[in-house]
Amino acid sequence: MNLIEYLKQQKLIPQAKADKFIEMLSTYEENDVLYENSIKQLGLSQDEQSRLFTELEKENYLDSIFIIICPFCDSLGNTYVETFDIPDVDECRFCHNEFNYQENYMTAYRMYFNYHKNIDILTELSHKINYNQDRIFEIAGEIKELEGKRKALQGENIKFVTLRNELLYDKNESKTYDRMVERYKSSKVKYIGTLIYMKKCVAKCSKCNETFELFNIDDKIIGVCPSCDCEIELFIK
Repeated sequence: MNLIEYLKQQKLIPQAKADKFIEMLSTYEENDVLYENSIKQLGLSQDEQSRLFTELEKENYLDSIFIIICPFCDSLGNTYVETFDIPDVDECRFCHNEFNYQENYMTAYRMYFNYHKNIDILTELSHKINYNQDRIFEIAGEIKELEGKRKALQGENIKFVTLRNELLYDKNESKTYDRMVERYKSSKVKYIGTLIYMKKCVAKCSKCNETFELFNIDDKIIGVCPSCDCEIELFIK
């Protein structure tokens, strides 16, 4: 039995007042709040209101709630479901004046019409299964995309580590690396040692007999003397 059916069959108040209540409820929905001003429009005596609303709470058609009213600005404040939860003193969240909450609240009611829908269980279950399958495909796509990003990031990390190690090797092994980087600012400077590629021999400076350090600069093999800074370009066939 829903709330409307209950009000049609109840014997607690005159039926004319119950019908007026039913007419009022046509503008309300499930979980709406019924305030004191609306209840007064029903013309219930204090005894009738007490008996009716006590029984409605007992039948789980409504729950009492307690709403703070600011005595300074008349604004509605916090809502509580138990009176013992209401603090003694607090401030208004609108005008920020402090006042006694225990002395400044009104009772209202959250309503539950208890309308029951006829649910086709198989249809409902089918909808949920379809939704879950669609979500699984979406998640699989998201995982695939994230995996692609992870691999790309991993590749970038490998490149970074390789380049970092090369730079550290260049700086540690070469006496002229810093000078060459400064000289060829707009190019990528890579130190490649002292051995001439595939020849297993070195080139020496004719002035001071120092072994040339070899660099790859824009795909050119440049040799530079660590002592006199003499620079040559090597053409390897």
